[in-house]
Amino acid sequence: MRRFKLLLAAGLLSLLLGGCFSQSVDELYRAPRAPDDYLKLDERINEVLNAGGEYAAPLTGELTQKVQLQDLDGDGVQEAIAFFRVSADERPLKIYIYRQVEEDYEVAAIIEGSGNAINSVSYENLDNSPTKEIIVDWETAGQTYSLAAYSIDRYEVVELLRKEHSGFRVYDIDGDGQQEILILRTAGGAESAQSDAMYTIGASENRVELYNLRDGVVALDSSAPLSQNVEQVVSLNVGYLRDMVPALFVTSTYAVNGQITDIFAWKDGGVENVTLERDTGESGGTVRWETEVNSTQVSCTDINHDGIMELPSAYALTEPDSTSTAPNFWAIRWQQYDVNGGAHQVFTTYHNNQDGWYFILPTEWSGKLTLSRSNLAGGGERAVVFSYWEGDEAVEPEPFLVIYKLTGDNREARASMPGRFRLLEGEDDAIYAARLVDSDWDCGLDEEGVRANFALISGR
Repeated sequence: MRRFKLLLAAGLLSLLLGGCFSQSVDELYRAPRAPDDYLKLDERINEVLNAGGEYAAPLTGELTQKVQLQDLDGDGVQEAIAFFRVSADERPLKIYIYRQVEEDYEVAAIIEGSGNAINSVSYENLDNSPTKEIIVDWETAGQTYSLAAYSIDRYEVVELLRKEHSGFRVYDIDGDGQQEILILRTAGGAESAQSDAMYTIGASENRVELYNLRDGVVALDSSAPLSQNVEQVVSLNVGYLRDMVPALFVTSTYAVNGQITDIFAWKDGGVENVTLERDTGESGGTVRWETEVNSTQVSCTDINHDGIMELPSAYALTEPDSTSTAPNFWAIRWQQYDVNGGAHQVFTTYHNNQDGWYFILPTEWSGKLTLSRSNLAGGGERAVVFSYWEGDEAVEPEPFLVIYKLTGDNREARASMPGRFRLLEGEDDAIYAARLVDSDWDCGLDEEGVRANFALISGR
């Protein structure tokens, strides 16, 4: 038996060495060919391109590919969705839906639109059927925006909704397990923009409308007003209130030099602006003024990563001997809200946007803290000094903590200097370190406490 195994192994080796595999070396290293069905899809797409079409992929959002794959009908087989512009046509923007038929593809449906571009697209389940609806944001003439929802049941295109808007989100705000469409509407036919820009809205009748799909029809479910005196919308965010209640957070410029955040949630059978004060018509508790907005550069976010959105409210820290009218350092109170519009403070931070970190300030430090900067000449070390000071101009601030951002070739050596301890390393290879300074005032933190309160600003 052993002799038989040796002879078999030798035979296999001779087959390999003897070239019984038909592929050449070049063929072995050649990039693999696409499956035949995708080659067929490419042929169908080229039919549109050769007839005068060009790709016109969505401009914004998570899905900006010119050809996308989605299982629209829930049968486990993906359809291909391709985006074109055929300039010669009266409705030049085209969304082709291709379905697979055995080893080939065929055109199953076409959605057509007029205007400048397809701004965004998403595929959502708006009811309890296995099929997905297609949500298309069309950029129309004059850079206005029109949101449309389409049913593709049995590959028949049915337009369920079309509304001009100043912003929208698709989100399950009533917690029923199905997505709803939340549309920001304005009286004057606003100019829209997406998450990183601002767009002008009308002076009155500003509201959020909630649309639901029921029995094959998308209808207005309820609506709620924005604050009075808003001018431009800065951002639309979705997240959770306390007790994990879904909500929409709309932040707008307000009055002359402020920002205000309206929070919309499902309450008493409809969407409601839960922070709106009935006597003023404004969400007065969420107002932030221009100085603090520009200085802190923070906005609503889940700062403590507990799944609940927090809103910032800043106040200036007093500085001894400061001759500037503009504060240099700000503390930020982070507040969560409940479905009744009540605010609940989570903690207070100092944010150092320049160096990309923030620090949670213990409650015991309130009214006893001042900050200053101490940067190393020649660069490579930037530091913020935390000092005990209760505002008496006759008393010098007493340093008790220093936090460093270290860059440059000597950052390892500087992080290891006597008394210093490491905090974190940044994506830019910077090292963040700290030093507790001997002080008559007990700040209540040791090295582990400093590490626990220190964090990098995400998204940098």
